[in-house]
Amino acid sequence: MFVHRPIVMARGGMVVAGHHLAAETGAAVLRQGGNAMDAAVAAAATLAVAIPFMNGLGGDCFVLWHDARTRETVAVNGSGAAPLAADLAHYRKAGLSAIPGHGPLSISTPGAVHAWADCLKRYGTIDFARALAPARDLAKAGLPVDRVLRDYLNGEAYAARAAGNRALVTLYGVPGGRKLGECLDLTALAVTLDTLVAKGPCALYGGEIGRALAADVQASGGVLALDDLARHDTLIQAPLCVSYRGVEVYASPPNTQGIALLATLGALARLPDGPPLLRFMRAKLAAFALRDRHLGDPSHAPLPGDALSPASLDELARGAGAANATRPVGGDTSTLVVVDRWGNAVSWVQSLFDHFGSGVASPATGIVMQNRLSMCALAETGPARLVPGKRTPHTLCPALVFERGRVRAAIATPGDHGQPQSLAQVVVHLVDGGLDVQEAVEAPRIRHDEGLTVMHESRIEAAALRPLAEAGFTLRDVGPWSRLMGGVCAIVRDDDGLLMGGADPRRSPYAVSA
Repeated sequence: MFVHRPIVMARGGMVVAGHHLAAETGAAVLRQGGNAMDAAVAAAATLAVAIPFMNGLGGDCFVLWHDARTRETVAVNGSGAAPLAADLAHYRKAGLSAIPGHGPLSISTPGAVHAWADCLKRYGTIDFARALAPARDLAKAGLPVDRVLRDYLNGEAYAARAAGNRALVTLYGVPGGRKLGECLDLTALAVTLDTLVAKGPCALYGGEIGRALAADVQASGGVLALDDLARHDTLIQAPLCVSYRGVEVYASPPNTQGIALLATLGALARLPDGPPLLRFMRAKLAAFALRDRHLGDPSHAPLPGDALSPASLDELARGAGAANATRPVGGDTSTLVVVDRWGNAVSWVQSLFDHFGSGVASPATGIVMQNRLSMCALAETGPARLVPGKRTPHTLCPALVFERGRVRAAIATPGDHGQPQSLAQVVVHLVDGGLDVQEAVEAPRIRHDEGLTVMHESRIEAAALRPLAEAGFTLRDVGPWSRLMGGVCAIVRDDDGLLMGGADPRRSPYAVSA
């Protein structure tokens, strides 16, 4: 199989991230003796500067961490809650039957920066200031505009988001006219990062940055308050796991959709033989129905202990096939994976949800706020119902694959509801197909969001697609290389410790060795 990018190989550690500057930052930390978590946090902070419309200090993150020495694997939940003033009465008074997809009423408390600090404190070896220094320096120097950022800032999506949005235009300029290689002035964000380097995360979560941010959000019509930031905390959880054809796949539990990835693989392994794409669709549909029953804050609706038990997966496979709808989507997310020389591994996903999230910008801090609250429902019951102080549903889906007790692969991708679908297909290609990491990442994919429409890349042969059409699905060709299929970052680790990195040409990830 021809591939568009080489497999990067190393033994001293590796980072694959959604922007080359982030991958280079993380790899430099590894070369200086840092571990996988040190590299991941430094890379995550750099991503927040380098791809500002996809992720940032105003967003959330989810992380899987594996400690090779203790063999412990944990899920770090860096998501924020609904503001305390965001209750049903507030939205009903505004005459709303649903939370807007964008704007000030779609804002939830950001958790990413808090998680950066907690991850370092618990699992890293360097301090917060050192981890954030490269991101701060990048913002101070000005961000070189690459092709992706140029096309976005010159495109229709940014023009629509910036229309009438003086605060966002203050930070990122008027739409159009950006040139490749010019420097984007990020002075306000640089000052915020400088303050975080000097004073730590408390400056945002209850301090001067948080005070300025809350004031700007409230001036826009939002309800986020300093107290919402001050009471935020990172949640450490046990990950979910299923076995799939000799490997164990780990993912984050609700309030995010890792359960959809694991249920897809669990059901797929139990379905009878048949056309591969039709089998995958049947498993996906069943898995997402399970996801939607449990996609909520675990402190309000704990996941049943047997949700992914063999018996439950058997039942899931028997009922596979019903079409399901999804909630509103946001496809702008950034990811990274790291494996170090000791075998510690990280899969990391962080996001503003949609491009520039809510669209609400804080000129005083350079922070743009996410729109995760739009995933909540103005309902009296259900896992996604809006409750002040409750974490929102999430689409972020980090994943680790184990074989014989050791990390075999760290994988992550952007792509909202497509994340578990793309990751499941990569796992199938690695495990069932025996493909190498770059082949598995580049192999053509399908994706289903709602109804009976299945999106597919045109590289898939017509004979493989025919069973889907015969089963009643409508096929939608999205071209040979569609960003709708994600942008997978992947590292595979051999038994002897050799690392092989794969980077998806559908977007802009890069693999850099230490």
